Amino acid sequence: MTRAALALALAACGTGSIVVSGGDAGTNPGGKPTIDSFAATPDTLPAGGGQVTLTWSVTGADRIVIDPGVGPVTGTSVRTNVTATTAFTLSASNAAGTTTRSALVTVGAGANVPVILSFSANPATLAAGGGQTQLTWQVLNATSLSIDHGVGAVTGTSASASVSATTVFSLTATNAQGSSTSTTAVVVGQNPSTDGGRYAAMIAPTPGETFVAPATLRLVAAGHDPNVFNNFPTPGHGGNASKVQFFIDDTVVLEVDGLSAEFWIFKGFANGVVAGQHRVWARAIFVSPDEVLDSPPAIVTVNDPPAYDRTVDLAADVVLSGATGYELIGAADRRIRLNGNGHQIRASAGASGPLTLKFVDVFDLGDRADTSGAAIDVTTTGAITVEDSIFDGSNPLRLSGAGAGAVSFRRNLLRSNMRMPIGQYPDASVPASPTYPVAELGGAGAGAKTFAGNNVAASYVTFAGAPWVVGGDTDADSNVLIGPRVGLYAGGAVQLRRNYSHHVYYGGWSQGSNFELGGGTGVVAEHNVVFGSSWPVRGVAGEFRYNLVLDAGHEWLWADHDGGSIHHNVFIGGEADVGGLYVLYAPQNVRIFNNTIDGQGNIGLAMKMQDGMVSLSSNLFYRVPTPGVSLGGGTLAADYNLFFGPSSSYSDARAPAHDVTADPRLADPIAGDPFDLDEVGVWKRTTTVRDVLSHYRGRYAPQAGSPAIDAGDPAGGAGNDIGAVGAGAVNAADRFGLL
Repeated sequence: MTRAALALALAACGTGSIVVSGGDAGTNPGGKPTIDSFAATPDTLPAGGGQVTLTWSVTGADRIVIDPGVGPVTGTSVRTNVTATTAFTLSASNAAGTTTRSALVTVGAGANVPVILSFSANPATLAAGGGQTQLTWQVLNATSLSIDHGVGAVTGTSASASVSATTVFSLTATNAQGSSTSTTAVVVGQNPSTDGGRYAAMIAPTPGETFVAPATLRLVAAGHDPNVFNNFPTPGHGGNASKVQFFIDDTVVLEVDGLSAEFWIFKGFANGVVAGQHRVWARAIFVSPDEVLDSPPAIVTVNDPPAYDRTVDLAADVVLSGATGYELIGAADRRIRLNGNGHQIRASAGASGPLTLKFVDVFDLGDRADTSGAAIDVTTTGAITVEDSIFDGSNPLRLSGAGAGAVSFRRNLLRSNMRMPIGQYPDASVPASPTYPVAELGGAGAGAKTFAGNNVAASYVTFAGAPWVVGGDTDADSNVLIGPRVGLYAGGAVQLRRNYSHHVYYGGWSQGSNFELGGGTGVVAEHNVVFGSSWPVRGVAGEFRYNLVLDAGHEWLWADHDGGSIHHNVFIGGEADVGGLYVLYAPQNVRIFNNTIDGQGNIGLAMKMQDGMVSLSSNLFYRVPTPGVSLGGGTLAADYNLFFGPSSSYSDARAPAHDVTADPRLADPIAGDPFDLDEVGVWKRTTTVRDVLSHYRGRYAPQAGSPAIDAGDPAGGAGNDIGAVGAGAVNAADRFGLL
């Protein structure tokens, strides 16, 4: 099945295999019943669920029961209503015993309106005069599709369009519940974006962002030239284009010389951007040999200012002192504008008053001359509530709950034009070009602390102190971070659930991080999408499970603390030139099991073990090099793993008794870039973390006859498959992509 066909078959949240067998299915000794088949049609349903037909073929049974909710049945089929993802189990019994078999029905739980997973044009750039381009899409739950600029109503997954001038196409997907839109640009008269090892790429602003006129945009781009040696002509330079010009639409707004670049990263700000939809792109100019490359554009929207209910202009710092707090409370239809005018909200020592900002649009808060200083710097024993607010053109935030008051940071937007420094180094330890977090959240108090439903378009967020919940159990709780230096840094017993974090990283800048888990034994990271950086995940000591990890620079994950439990994750793509899964600093009692590792044929190593004590079981190594696992020291207990690609699985040539070397027959593994969906939809929350994870579950599900099905370590329970995604007998731990 092609990826497009598979995506259309997934009704908002799909899975791969339809009929799943397990237990003691089939003919068994002792005269127990035989189950020849048990299936659910359809096996995937859109949000809200619907009717399915369960069918079976059974011989030798006196009694047949289907759980949950159906009960005793006769005949060969029954219809039932399904409202949530359900694993049905058929039990056929007679005097000799019982035989069971299971079938999984997946119900989407995203929005009822259509979901546009991707919309793109190929080619996206055309020479002067224009020509033909092919528009392609992946859409779920739509009853009709249309594309503007004369294309009209469309069906299927692609359409051809004739383009004579630069055009931004909009795809509209509609059903009875509403409609969704997505855009893609075809640029006429521009140069290509890549040639050999040279390329031009935008990093900020984040595509799909919105701003308020007159807007300030943070501009960051990569202009890479492998013909220029690193640290030439001086340390901190090299690998770069001669210069980069930044354009808004067709006007140059900033030019940065190569001597001002940080290796091949170029950056600056543009001010006074007027209302409208804009293409923001970069032109990289190269020498020796001469060449010009143009990046694909980021499409952003600048809106006219809304009609505010009121505007607050600060003439001095706001200071919380004693029990005196500060609050601005608007509403969805009565927003408040706060003009900081370079001032700050701060607290004096011992403050106990609350800080409340609700439905507030914050501009120009914090010292303009020292943008590393905080816009808000408040530690209080009172409650801190920052909700449904927007932070634009302001300094970073530092909030700490020191008492029983709760800290609630929910549904806020931190735009890419926040003013904190972002640069060559990942923190403030090197003053020459530091990076400061966009928000530092902490507190030793007992109050509940929540960071949920936020969008962050530049730099990372740190958490310290008493337990934080980052994300949550619903789609609305997911935090979405896309942009330069974004990430989530845990400094304590943090729970991270349903977050999407894409550190847009092209190298150049040093030491790209994303999920920094800090080695906390109480950390649980589950159902997250972690995309990009040198090392997307580090500091695992607690549970790291049911996550999608994409595009490793040096490694996907560091297993570098005692007691780490790393299971049922999918790791895909990138270079992984050091080690993929990297075991270092002699950690003890690390368990790595039921993961799917897809090297896409490009990585250096799938796993590298320097030292420590590790158990490795029921992992699926796919398209990985020889050896799949490199052993430099320590103690490794390995068995029940599947390898496809290498001629030997371990560098010490061991041959565990239950390992398998065979094609796992996965549904539709990603062939190109590890992420094949539309990130604008993720940023705008029309594509949820749930949608992303279920899409990848469908792509990496083993198909009928796969040697991975029910072949994992029996210690993992009945129906334990090799890999992160199950397709045989239902196993309680098989939860990747099932939210």
